[in-house]
Amino acid sequence: MPGSTRAKLITAGIRQFSQYNYDEVDVDSVAAEAGVTTGSLYHHFQSKKAFYGVLRDDMTRRILDRMEAASESVPPDQAIKATLLAAYDGVLRIEAGKLLTNPDPRGEEDAIAHFLASQVSLNGNAPVAATLGVILAAALKAALTQALAGHAEAREALKALL
Repeated sequence: MPGSTRAKLITAGIRQFSQYNYDEVDVDSVAAEAGVTTGSLYHHFQSKKAFYGVLRDDMTRRILDRMEAASESVPPDQAIKATLLAAYDGVLRIEAGKLLTNPDPRGEEDAIAHFLASQVSLNGNAPVAATLGVILAAALKAALTQALAGHAEAREALKALL
């Protein structure tokens, strides 16, 4: 619900975790930016890690939705490229930045790598799908990291790799 304490915390959290590494964000600064108390953050999310998890899972779902749509809109032999470029553009568009490019401190499975592996498998490469999914996700994250550092050619580099 817009304007609620939870919504304010989510907005502030997305902004901070998108710009800074997990360890660089402290809950006091998120709460202050949201205009609420740190106790409110813990009331709604129990811990910093749980709060981060809600934000990361939401951003990941948004990117996966874009990836699925891109995959379904092109011939199978173009699906992986379309999927990766949709993810790249989506992360930059929704300003998810470091929230999706840094390792997940919860140790959760990388849903984007898993989706990419499923796309590889659909193209007849099942024996190497899991490994290639991880490699493609790493390439995506590297390109995004370069883009966030101001390297305008990162998207073209990702396209050339594919």
